[in-house]
Amino acid sequence: MPYLRSVNTIVALSTPPGSGALGILRLSGDQALTLVQPFFPGIKSWTPRHAHFARFVLEGDVLDEVVAITFPGPNSYTGEDVVELSFHGSPFILESALNALLAQGAQLAKAGEFTQRAFFNGKLDLSQAEAVGDLIASESASAHRLAFRQMKGSISKRLQALRQQLIDFAALIELELDFVEEDVEFAQRPALLNLLSDLEGEIQKMLHTFKLGRAIQDGIPLVLAGAPNAGKSTLLNRMLDEDRAIVTDIPGTTRDTIEEKFKLGDHVFRLIDTAGLHESTDTVERLGIQKSWEKIKEAQFIIHLIDPQTTEVTEAQSMLESLRSNAPDAQILTVLTKSDQWTTDYGKRWPDALCMGEGSSMEPLEARLNHGMVEAGCNSEDVLIANARHAEALQAALDALLKAHAGLDGATSGELVAYDLREALQHLGSITGEIVADDLLSSVFSRFCIGK
Repeated sequence: MPYLRSVNTIVALSTPPGSGALGILRLSGDQALTLVQPFFPGIKSWTPRHAHFARFVLEGDVLDEVVAITFPGPNSYTGEDVVELSFHGSPFILESALNALLAQGAQLAKAGEFTQRAFFNGKLDLSQAEAVGDLIASESASAHRLAFRQMKGSISKRLQALRQQLIDFAALIELELDFVEEDVEFAQRPALLNLLSDLEGEIQKMLHTFKLGRAIQDGIPLVLAGAPNAGKSTLLNRMLDEDRAIVTDIPGTTRDTIEEKFKLGDHVFRLIDTAGLHESTDTVERLGIQKSWEKIKEAQFIIHLIDPQTTEVTEAQSMLESLRSNAPDAQILTVLTKSDQWTTDYGKRWPDALCMGEGSSMEPLEARLNHGMVEAGCNSEDVLIANARHAEALQAALDALLKAHAGLDGATSGELVAYDLREALQHLGSITGEIVADDLLSSVFSRFCIGK
C-alpha cells in the first residue's frame, strides 16, 4: 500500500510508565533527528545505528545522561527516521524530556501509531502488525511462539498462496466474460471445481484451528466437572496452590463458577471450578448448574472428577457421556478423588483414570495436560488462527467460495461467479491489509499501547 512519508514527527514513551532502571522515548518522522539535535550539543555527528552516550541538555542544564540511537528510514521499524533515547527511568526526567520534545514541534503519538506507520510503509502487513500487539500481551511460551510466528508472516505467506491461486482462477473467469459472444471456455470446469474444493478445504482447515489458537492466546479453558462433593474445589485449590474456593463436606457448596488463570509449563490455563452436576429443585443451584454446562461447552480440557465411594460406575459413565456430547471437541481426563480414604481398590474399574487424594503428587495430572496440548497441535508448525477478525474474514471468504462453487455446478452466469470470487478475494485481502477500510485500521491500531 503506497504511503507518503508523514509530515509530522511523533514521540511517545515506549516503556511502561512509572519508576524503573530505564525509560525510552521514541520519535519517528522526517524531522526526528532535527528535533532532538538541540538537546545534544555534545554530538556533532550522528552515526546511524550507533549508540551515542551524551548529555541531554534542557535550558542550559543537564537533565540526564542518555544513550541515543538513530535509525534512518527506510531501514527502521516504521520505515521513517527513528530516534530512540534511553533515559534513567525517573518519571520527572521522562516527563521533562517529553514536554521539551513536544515544545520543539513533535506531536504525541496516538495508540499504535508507530506500528500503523510501519504498516503504511510496507514494513509489516496488517496481520503481522496485529501480531505485534499479541506478542506484547503474550503470557506464556506457547502464546509467545504463536504471536512470533504470525509476526514473521506465517499467516501472510499462507494467505498469499491462497489468494494467488484464487486470482489465477478468477482471471480465467473474467477472461471468458470478455469473449462471451464467442462462447469461448478458457478453463475446463472440472479443473476449476477441483481447485475451488482445494481452496475451500484449506480455509476450513485454518478455521478449525481458531478455537485452539484463541485458547493459547487468552488462556486454555480447563473445566473441573463432576457430581457434588466430588473434590472439584479441593483440586482447584491444589492446582492454584492457594485456598481460592471454599471446601466443606456439604454437597453443593459451590453454586457458581470460579475462574482463575494458572501457568503450567509452556501454557496458561483458565481453570474453572463449577457447581456439582445433578438434578436439583433449588432455583439458585439450578442456575449454577446451567452456567456449569455453558462453561463445559466452551472447554478445551475437562477434568471429570469422580468420588468412587459415593458414585456408581453406571452413574459416572452416564455423566461422562453427557460431557462428551456437550463438549465433543474437548479432551476429557478422568480423576478418581479421595484415594487416601479408600478401603477398596476402585482404580481397577477405571484403568485410564488418575487416582488422587490428600498428599498425592500433581505431576501425573500436569503431565497429562501437557501431553494433551501436544496432541491438540499447539506445538505444530502449521498456521493457527488466533484473531477473531481473521476468523470472520476467512468464514466470509469461504461462504463466497461456496457460492461460486454452487454457481459453477449449477451453470450460473459467469458474471455472478466472478462477483463471488472477487468477494472472496476481498475478504482474504482484508486479513493482510491488501484491501482494507480506514475504519478497520482505526479499530485495529487503537487497541495498541501508546509508544508501539
